[in-house]
Amino acid sequence: MWFVNAIFNISIPIARGIIGFFILLWIVLLDLLYTLANLILPRKRQIPAVWNEYIPPMSTDSRSPCPALNALCNHGVLPRDGKNVTLRDIAVAVNSHYNLSITTCELAVVLLAQELQKGLDDKIEMSSIATHNCGEHDASLVRRDTYFQPDQSTPDKELIQEFFSSLKDGKRVTRADCRHALTARLTNSAHTNPQFSLLSTHVLIAAITAAHLIDTFGGDVSVLEPFLLDERIPEGWMPVTRDRLGLTFTRHGLDAIIIYLGINPSWRAVKFQG
Repeated sequence: MWFVNAIFNISIPIARGIIGFFILLWIVLLDLLYTLANLILPRKRQIPAVWNEYIPPMSTDSRSPCPALNALCNHGVLPRDGKNVTLRDIAVAVNSHYNLSITTCELAVVLLAQELQKGLDDKIEMSSIATHNCGEHDASLVRRDTYFQPDQSTPDKELIQEFFSSLKDGKRVTRADCRHALTARLTNSAHTNPQFSLLSTHVLIAAITAAHLIDTFGGDVSVLEPFLLDERIPEGWMPVTRDRLGLTFTRHGLDAIIIYLGINPSWRAVKFQG
């Protein structure tokens, strides 16, 4: 991923955009190859990643809106204070501990690098990912909208419990559960938030995030409760995806699109009621 740093050394915006496009295209094509290779390669029997002791963050620590990244900090995989972290560090940690493919991790950090105007080896704080409508968006399943809660670093336990209470069987999250929960959150945010702002890409991001609850955690509520409420990984947990080259965004994207297409579009017609 060294070439991502080179993008930001190009002073001409058009040239930077063209090169960035071809880098993303290369990652997408490579991901397709990884997806095909996973069909014939033997699956991993286990994920040999080590989760260190869980220590809740202190008030001075920096955290993001993403439970998965925060869990990596809380367990000391990434710096516990959430500071002086590089995007390269994030990609490596997510690949090794959640078994997401290198291509999935590369795509995520390349897009994030472009949003933050940072190179892969530039030091950042986890809170920098909380820029509204960048990594963070309205109608999250685990955070109140920025209008109601500017601090997006901590999970909203009431909102998360509402999500678990909405599950059909209460023990496992399904695609249908995600579709219904996202529809409810989108409708509620559009109705109550006077500054509600959401593009279709943000709705897709929300669907991708929801799909991870199934593809990475198997939808298991006994695992998801500590993960979402405390951003903690239970002892002995391993990702349910054991693909040899990791979970590709081609495969994961199919689940996300199914969830996305199942969201009731009626929320778009909802108007703010003060």
